[in-house]
Amino acid sequence: MPVVVSVAAAVAVGSALAVQHVRAGRRAGLTITHHRIPWPGRRTIRVAQLTDVHVGLTTPRRALARVAETVHGLRCDVVVMTGDYVNASLFHVDRVTELVRSLPQPCVAVLGNHDHWTGPERVTRALEAGGARVLRNASTELRGDRWSLVVVGVDDGRTKNDDVARAFARVDAPRRALTLTHDPRTAAAIAKTGAPLVLAGHTHAGQIHVPRVLPRIAELAGHPYLHGFHRVEQTDLYVSAGVGHSLPGLRSARTAPEIAVFDLDPSVRRRHSSVLRAPLD
Repeated sequence: MPVVVSVAAAVAVGSALAVQHVRAGRRAGLTITHHRIPWPGRRTIRVAQLTDVHVGLTTPRRALARVAETVHGLRCDVVVMTGDYVNASLFHVDRVTELVRSLPQPCVAVLGNHDHWTGPERVTRALEAGGARVLRNASTELRGDRWSLVVVGVDDGRTKNDDVARAFARVDAPRRALTLTHDPRTAAAIAKTGAPLVLAGHTHAGQIHVPRVLPRIAELAGHPYLHGFHRVEQTDLYVSAGVGHSLPGLRSARTAPEIAVFDLDPSVRRRHSSVLRAPLD
């Protein structure tokens, strides 16, 4: 869900600058952000994050197919999805199943506010039909060749379905767990567990970026975490710009659709990030 007030701000500003950024965003394609994260373990675990897919008219099948193709090319060990698979209805919900089925496995998912508003049980069934494990205030342990990873899923805080205590109830070592949630503001409660890394979405990075205006308006509207890394107590929070749109396909160049890739790497001591771009259509 974008910070809607940012759109209103862009309209109010009425500047050619905003229009210029939107046009540039249409040409920007798909951003692939790559992050190497210090992590305990025997070998690097590669995690690809998809969020805010919003299947339907604003995210057509051809775009979803390109996303799936890109994820396969990343050679990841785990795919995680952090909510908002539908938009304002369940009309296109079968495309959620199609998308998940086309992704590498294992795939772990949590729900977002649009999913709760439209039909959480139906969206959950669509995800599971594609092969995803849906965590609604729960955890799971994934295993592969010389690696294991505990993944905790905290349900959507925007709709007040989050329960951090329940989500971590069976986690013996929260400091070794990867945590997923939709609304980045939930990270404040998650940080109290000592979890090292939280992945979220929800904001679309503001969707339409107006320099110097958007961050201030977003903060006033109660959205302090718009995009990228943020430090919340001792926890790293990453907010992805997401893949889709809940508005009519508008993105600015600074908020282009994103797949975030995380290498949980025992060989590094500091976080390193880089950015690539790929065509979306």
